[in-house]
Parts: sequence; C-alpha cells; structure tokens
Amino acid sequence: MNNISIIGPGLLGGSVALASKKFELADRISLWVRRPAAVEELMDANIAEIVSNDFNEVIPDSDLIVLATPVGAVGEILSKIIPIAKSNAIITDLCSVKKCVVALVDKLLSNSNREDLNFVGAHPMAGAEVGGFINARADLFSGSVCAITPGITSSENSEAVVYKFWEELGCRCIKIDASMHDEMVAKVSHLPHLISSALAITSLDDKSDDVKLAGPGIKGMTRVALGSPDMWAEILLQNKDSVEKVLSEHIDSISGVLKHLKDGQHEEILKFLNKARENRINCFPSD
Repeated sequence: MNNISIIGPGLLGGSVALASKKFELADRISLWVRRPAAVEELMDANIAEIVSNDFNEVIPDSDLIVLATPVGAVGEILSKIIPIAKSNAIITDLCSVKKCVVALVDKLLSNSNREDLNFVGAHPMAGAEVGGFINARADLFSGSVCAITPGITSSENSEAVVYKFWEELGCRCIKIDASMHDEMVAKVSHLPHLISSALAITSLDDKSDDVKLAGPGIKGMTRVALGSPDMWAEILLQNKDSVEKVLSEHIDSISGVLKHLKDGQHEEILKFLNKARENRINCFPSD
C-alpha cells in the first residue's frame, strides 16, 4: 500500500494510524481532522506525513481511504471525498453498524458514476471506554476479530486488500453479510451495553449507601457503561430492529427468572444459572 488516508483519527482512527506506522504498511499516511486546532497536535505526534482539515490535501493520492467517523457523518464526508478520490482507490470504514453504512456508500458510489472506486465495509471488534487520539494505541487491534462486510461496489481485489490490511493490524478477519453482522453485534455488543447501563442506573446510585459494598463484580459489569452516550445512542438507533429483538428476548429471560423467584422454584433457578455458566465456559474456554 503506497498511501493511506484516515478520516477522523480519534481512538480507532488514531490507532489505525499508529499501527500502520509501526508495521510500515504505507509509504505515506495522511490524516483528515475536522478541527483546525487538532492539526498541530497531530503533526507533533509524528505519525503522519500530512495532517489537514482540507480533503484536497488528504484524499487525491490515497490508495486506501479509512473512514473512522460516526455512522451519521459517513454520507456528508463521502460526498466530499468521492469527486476527488483517485481512480481505483479503495474505501473502507470502522463503523459499528454495517447494513445502513454499506447500503449508503454503495448508493453514493453508484449515483456518482464512480465505478472505478470500491468500498469494503469493516468493523474491528476493539475499542475502549475512553475516546480521542490521546487514548489511541498501536496494539489496540491485536488479537481482535474484524468483520469484513463487502457490498455491491466491492471487488475481489479490494476485498483482498482490506482483508490483508486488517490482518496486518493484528486482527483475525471474518467475511460476513452486513445484515447478519448487525444481528450478531446486537447480541454480543449492543445488548451488553444496554444491560451494563441499566445495571449502573439500578445499582449505582451515588446517594445510596449500597455503593459502599460494591466489589469488583459490579465494577466489571458496568465498565462498558462508561462509553460515549452520544456515540452509543447513534449506534443503538442505527441498529434498532436487531437491538429491539434481542432486548425483548433478554427481557423474557429476566421475566422468567423473576417468576421462578416469586414461585420459589429452586430447580428452575438452578437450571438457569447452570445454563449461563455452561454457555460462558463453552464460548470462552480459555478465560
């Protein structure tokens, strides 16, 4: 890869930049930032040859363009990138929801008559409760799974390039349909965030003496509730159908336990707890 451009070098985008530099994945790394004040900060970090808030200084020579922006900003940014991107450039992203993003990008590329551009969606299952470039790390993606979600504007070559790129950043890649991706992350990422947030609201009232007895269990279970509320509200709404389905299933499960408690059904409660323990051991046997 000759030139890589990263649009939005926050926690994830910044980590892509740091890892790309560490593993020498490009001859030139360019960063686009929205805030002019961030240009000097990132130039001082010495991870990119170009840092600018002007797309014309970042995009035209890029072979791979990485969108590290919120889902809601993808359309606006792509409308500025598409007209100035070089022929045969490949575009990928890091968005947590794929169906709407892949559909949007495919539509924008098709309507712009840029058949020479390819988009391949991606979602590395990595992150932290804190954001911003200050928390970016070159090893953030090491050992993580990355979902690769091609669309109608993907080509065999562009898929291979994006697949290899994420592998070189340290990920284990899985190619998957965008709709299936959204259903899966609703279960293993979006629902856990809602549960963590609900637990924090129910159990962690700082005006209550209950918190004095809080141990590592509840601290660990509510850790993900520290994530950006703005970002997570957008993610949940963008994947609302899948989240509604799994949230309803979870409510049914909890309602069943509540009934067993009311009825004093020891065997049913034991069955519930044993099944939970068994699932955890089977899915993560080495933990």
